[in-house]
Amino acid sequence: MPRHARETACRRLLLRVNLVPVRRMRTICRYRRERHFPQPPEVVWPIVADTARINELSGTPPYSVEEETDADGRVRRIASVKLGPLTIRWEEGFSEWQENRRMVQRRDFRSGPIGHFEARLELFPEGTGTRAVFASDVECLGVLGLAANWFGVISREGDKRLAAIERLIREAGDSDGAAAGSSERDLVEPAGRARLDALAAPLEADPAAHGLAPKLLDLLHHAPDVALRSLRPLAIARAWKVEGDAVIELFLAAQARGILTMGWDLLCPRCRGAKARVRFLHELPKGAHCPSCNIDYERDFTRNVELTFRPEPWLRVLPQGEYCLLGQGSTPHVKFQAEVKAGQSAAFALSLPPGVYRFRTVEAGPAADVELGADGMIPELHWVEAGIELGTPGRKGELFIRNDSGRARFFVVEDRNWARDALTGERVIALPAFRRLCPEQLLRPGDDAEIGSVTIMFTDIKGSTQLYQQLGDATAYRLVREHFAFLSERVQRHNGFVVKTVGDAVMAAFHDPADAMRAALSIQDEVAAFNRGRGDAPVVLKLGLHAGPCIAVTTADVLDYFGSTVNAASRLEQQCRGGEIVLSAAVLADAAARRVIAGRNAVEDEMVLRGLSGPFRFCRLAP
Repeated sequence: MPRHARETACRRLLLRVNLVPVRRMRTICRYRRERHFPQPPEVVWPIVADTARINELSGTPPYSVEEETDADGRVRRIASVKLGPLTIRWEEGFSEWQENRRMVQRRDFRSGPIGHFEARLELFPEGTGTRAVFASDVECLGVLGLAANWFGVISREGDKRLAAIERLIREAGDSDGAAAGSSERDLVEPAGRARLDALAAPLEADPAAHGLAPKLLDLLHHAPDVALRSLRPLAIARAWKVEGDAVIELFLAAQARGILTMGWDLLCPRCRGAKARVRFLHELPKGAHCPSCNIDYERDFTRNVELTFRPEPWLRVLPQGEYCLLGQGSTPHVKFQAEVKAGQSAAFALSLPPGVYRFRTVEAGPAADVELGADGMIPELHWVEAGIELGTPGRKGELFIRNDSGRARFFVVEDRNWARDALTGERVIALPAFRRLCPEQLLRPGDDAEIGSVTIMFTDIKGSTQLYQQLGDATAYRLVREHFAFLSERVQRHNGFVVKTVGDAVMAAFHDPADAMRAALSIQDEVAAFNRGRGDAPVVLKLGLHAGPCIAVTTADVLDYFGSTVNAASRLEQQCRGGEIVLSAAVLADAAARRVIAGRNAVEDEMVLRGLSGPFRFCRLAP
């Protein structure tokens, strides 16, 4: 039937049914498309699961969300968006997915021409590629819903999303690290473009940019909005195939020049959502409440404080709202999520690589952590009166769930290695570039941050009193200052920073024990060159290293470290006889640090150190 004839027929139909209550007029629009992609499901999945990016590229406007908690403790998310004169409201249901296999998304609408919406995606291996099946059922209500179905509006919306997926899959692997879905046109407004051009040359000339400034500028000019909302330097480093620290320093340098703005995110330990975001470290609260999980939780710089970046508003104004709140692309660490009805059991195909996983529900309640081996066997998951209970392993590549509670529950399996791409507070505070480029980032007075692991180095000059007597105060002081510069250069060269100097002693800190060992070796191995030409007063250095937890505080307008780890490193330096390195067993426990000293003459020792309980094991490393 020609389009004009269909329009005429539709108008006649609407006139016949204009006395029928709007919500009683119902019709179902069913959408189904199949595609074959040359890539395997493991490559296709991250693209099709990134529903927020797909929605933005297909022209879907962002929507706002309010949260409500029902009597059962389950959080309900009520979304709304304004389309012309209409305000559409719906409940955003929890999605279901089995990674690399299947995804289902549901929405129950409270206003507008749609009653219920369910979209389904299934991936099937087909040769070396993938057969993808896209389907949806849309309940259309009232005059507008009937018209939308009649004129194919709903099907065209589905085709737009499918076109976005096909584009992203075509571009996969050919983007040289560019953000997926990047635009060919410049998305920066002309005024912002002129300002960015003025800042680009100084950024490119900064050694902290490591020659990566053009990549960052290209990202800011062309990336879609969803890619810029929370820039994670370590994830971008993987995409660019460069060292993580280089990208971190690039982002810190861009922040110092006003191109990027940084934010400290306080993540929920269950859902990993950022429930608090502040600009400065001193604004970071000690805890927060997650309404999604209905729990209160504490700040942990090792696990749930993450530093992320986004463009300054003058550069790119990012729209408010969500493109897709509950898709798997927003929580890639969640490998499985599905509902099991009350009193029922279900088996799901699921393949998980070796690692540590958490089994929980989306509702508030207990969780269970387990380490899975290479055999692919996943323990059975039971919900009993006391909460989560893990049974014996089931069959390979299958997750069996039994829900013995009195209501339906959404079960979740999440990869606990989520921090791989997270720039945690613990890591960034220990970076020399952070100290140099972000001096304004300090904890508020009286506050402290618990750091899970840091390597502390103490150095001192052996016989410094005699040195002053032999050379005189002025000459000896100049020598000590030159020795500070010698130490600082080698500490910074190996990704550490000098925390402070006390008399002739230096305290330095490193995030990586292997970097601390490299710095210590370069100091002791190169001190002879430092002494060359200095007459009869050579500098003999004592070095002590220890690794472990500590606390960070602000003292004298700098971030400082305190605690038993710092005390032990100081005591080890005091045990040094000069010209050697004394390092604790905690440093040697790091495999990379052991590789650094392979082939060196090391002698084990043990003694009671002042102020520390029990014998303390350490190693003396000859120069």
